[in-house]
Amino acid sequence: MGRTGAHVAGPPVGISRRDARGHVVVFLPALNEEGAIGDVIRRIPRPELEAAGYSVSVWVVDGNSTDGTLDITRRNGANVFVQSGRGKGTGMRQAFDHLLHGRDLADGGSREPEFFLMLDADGTYPPEMIPQFLATMESGSDVVLGSRFRGRMAEGAMTSLNAIGNRALSLLAHLLYGTRVTDVCTGMWGFTGQVLRRLSLTAGGFDLEADLFGSACLTEAQISELPIDYDARIGPPKLIPLRTGVQIAWRLLMRRLNGTPRSPAPASVDSAPRRGTTA
Repeated sequence: MGRTGAHVAGPPVGISRRDARGHVVVFLPALNEEGAIGDVIRRIPRPELEAAGYSVSVWVVDGNSTDGTLDITRRNGANVFVQSGRGKGTGMRQAFDHLLHGRDLADGGSREPEFFLMLDADGTYPPEMIPQFLATMESGSDVVLGSRFRGRMAEGAMTSLNAIGNRALSLLAHLLYGTRVTDVCTGMWGFTGQVLRRLSLTAGGFDLEADLFGSACLTEAQISELPIDYDARIGPPKLIPLRTGVQIAWRLLMRRLNGTPRSPAPASVDSAPRRGTTA
């Protein structure tokens, strides 16, 4: 993940040296999520985390939304990162790069632990589970996945076809990497800063999760799963199940065959200012 030239906007982000327990960054990848994004941000248990000794930053990684997503994000006090190019994977690689190697978290070389959470901004995943993810990482896990199949799944949240496909892809992941998981396609993840810096990601779209999993396995990260509840999304779905399933399977296979690149692949960006951002 090389340095990017993407632009950001939002409240200043810094790591308070008083918060020795660690700094928590919550990423919310979003594209036209005005119906859900405000509630998702408000549900992040920020007061609880700060009372426990963490400093917290919330970043919406926006895929160039054309609705009110950015306005709602700012009204709810979150930071905005507007990606260059298209695709969830592209946006998250750019955001990871900016926060891991840019001025926001690199400034001053903080010695505090860093924890990174990622969950979709469509209202399907439970922000209330963030403290449990942090506790699992503090107990020794490098990567934490939220398994929808081990928790409560709301009626209509996932079609039967998608459920079968997700289980098949999780089985493929186990066969390829030897690490058993029940939900490799989950959209809720936690990473320690140390392991996230070791991941070399190349995914551009909804194959991001396969790339994250494969890269984590190849770096011999300690991976854990937690049961999470999964609700029906707010707004129309954006992925095409069959095509996305093929992309995910291909990414799992190619990552296994190619191994870990010697140097992280940069997320491509352009230098033109993006709508709704500041330089």
